[in-house]
This record gives sequence, C-alpha cells and structure tokens, in this order.
Amino acid sequence: MDRLDRLEAAEAIRNLKARYFRLIDTKQWDALRGLFTGDMQVVTPDGRVWMEGGDAYAASLRFGLESAVSCHQGLTGEIEVVDAASAKGIWAMQDVITWADRHPREGWKAILGRGHYHETYCREDGEWRIATLTLTRLSLDITWPEGHPHA
Repeated sequence: MDRLDRLEAAEAIRNLKARYFRLIDTKQWDALRGLFTGDMQVVTPDGRVWMEGGDAYAASLRFGLESAVSCHQGLTGEIEVVDAASAKGIWAMQDVITWADRHPREGWKAILGRGHYHETYCREDGEWRIATLTLTRLSLDITWPEGHPHA
C-alpha cells in the first residue's frame, strides 16, 4: 500500500468507529450490524472470547441499551494499517449511560466508564468492519437503583 492508500484506510476506520458510537447512541440497531464482520469476536481483557458473531454482538448491544440514554465518546484513535485488508486500532473512550429502570443483566441504574477499545479491522466487500473488540476499563463508576443491596 502506498502512503495515500494508508491514509485513506485510516480515515475510513476513524469514520467506522464514529458510526459505531453514533449508531449505538441513536439506537439504529439494524445499521449497527453492518459495522461488524460476520465472525466478529468480543474478547475479554484476559483473552477469552466472550461473544462470537456480528449479529450476536449487535443484538447484545440492543438488549443492554434499548431502554438507556447513552453517550459514547471515542477519543484519540491510534490506527495501524497492516495491509490492504487488515488494521488494528486503540481508542481512548468514555461512556455515560443511564437506564430508565436498570441494566437488564447487570442491574446498574447508571454508569460512567473510562478506558480503551482495542480492535482489529478487516476489509470486506470494499468496506472496513470491526473484526475483534476488547474493552479495557480504567474506571467504572456505578450508580445502583434505589433499594439495591449495593446502593
């Protein structure tokens, strides 16, 4: 790849990540699915595969965030274009999320999180897509619903 191709790839990946945050926060679930490879993996910080498949991940996001007001911010992306079909990225992030009642699985009323997304990307059918995603957290401030044992 020449220099211009690398720059165009990096810019396309920046736009991909921006769409990821916007589509989650505006609850455009059908469009969100198109950002992931079919065999996408969500990997825990200790290296275990937590979830497989772009469809499954998009459905999981919908399940957890449908009744929430969320604001995801991706900051200072570091992008390494490996070749014409693969790249890696690290994004500083912050998410602020409040649920109408509580998170359906975790039970939180609200969270404020900070950390990093560590991702790989593949180019499929001329479009960059997220192939793997690991979220590491530096901090997670949790507000529990009134009456919860942790409140």
